[in-house]
Amino acid sequence: MVGKRGGFKNIFKKDVLSWALYDFANSSYSLLIISFIFPIYFKEIIAGAQYGDFYWGLISSISVLLAGIVSPVIGAAADYDYRKKRKFILCVILSAIATFLLFFSKSGTLIFASLVFIASNLFFLLASSLYDSFLAHVSSKKNAGTVSGLGYGLGYLGGIIAMLLLKPLYTNGYSGEFEALYKLVFPLTALFFILFSLPSFYYLKEKRIASKNPKKESFVNLTKIGFRDTFKNLKELRKNKPLAWFLVAFYFMNDALVTIFAFISLYAIQTLSLSVSEVTIVFLIVQVVGIPSAFLLGWLADKKGQRRILLASIALWILIVFLLSFGSSKFMMYLVAVLTGLVIGGSQSIARSWFSNIVPRKKRFGLFGFNSFASKISATVGPVLFGAISSFSGNQRIAMLSLAPFFIISFIIFSRIKQE
Repeated sequence: MVGKRGGFKNIFKKDVLSWALYDFANSSYSLLIISFIFPIYFKEIIAGAQYGDFYWGLISSISVLLAGIVSPVIGAAADYDYRKKRKFILCVILSAIATFLLFFSKSGTLIFASLVFIASNLFFLLASSLYDSFLAHVSSKKNAGTVSGLGYGLGYLGGIIAMLLLKPLYTNGYSGEFEALYKLVFPLTALFFILFSLPSFYYLKEKRIASKNPKKESFVNLTKIGFRDTFKNLKELRKNKPLAWFLVAFYFMNDALVTIFAFISLYAIQTLSLSVSEVTIVFLIVQVVGIPSAFLLGWLADKKGQRRILLASIALWILIVFLLSFGSSKFMMYLVAVLTGLVIGGSQSIARSWFSNIVPRKKRFGLFGFNSFASKISATVGPVLFGAISSFSGNQRIAMLSLAPFFIISFIIFSRIKQE
């Protein structure tokens, strides 16, 4: 457990660093598979440009929805056999295997590629949910923002390294003789993901209740227990209205963020006419700016309060959406990259640490599990909405503008919630 003092006190202990290094590892997947390299290949080669946005939004939403449905079962299993870490490791490995298999996708393999991506993202999201629940093991209330920011900061560093290491494979695009090289990014991303997850596999510890022995339950019983606990936590939220409103605000923000992450590379190429190399520069700017900003915003959240810093971050997201919707120059896209780097880690990191602080300690892990379930269910609207508007109207700008109300609603609700 991190010491009681705030700031950077004791954040360099093995359990904290091993926890944060998983962000370093999984950034390769979230950047190259969810946001950049695979979406472009999926739309242009696998699904076809005309309806590529729709199919990409659809499979993104399906994978998130399935993760939301399965997460209560995984959470119940972890609670009943006290082996959360084993399930975390298993989900990471399965996600990496499915990511490796994306190499075998090509034109005419829409169903295969869709199913493999859904599996890879499903297990990636489940692993992320289990990982987030370990934040309470490695931080205190006074430094949760700093520790969470450390994870996001290392994540952006990992994204930069993965992107630069694999740049020779994708910089020439995906056409003709370059297609096989481009697709090598997928198995090598899986390798990067697994390799840098090893410290968390080894050093990350979980608390067990010494007076209780691990229990064995059937899958059917675990499913019943998982959804029973989910609805039980839903009833608990009715007694804690500030926490309930916090989650509603978080879900609107999260849905918009998930959608932006899924479509930003496609938007940059189709609407703003950037090349793959120019999109690489955009993502590098985001990652470089994101490293210090994640640390800084996490530290500021601990000092000035999560509410104030989170509201400022959401206001900047609203500005970003409007710039993307109405801007047309490449310079504007680079400006958006800088602004995105300032808030991309902070907004999620601060929300994660604020949630960790306001949840009653005795109900922390149950409500983390519920939040995992509900946030994934809620994040299925944005990708499908964006994909449908883009594909059937032929205008990605309208689709991007449709995300502004998500952030505005989130801002209004967060502004009415007290810090504690």
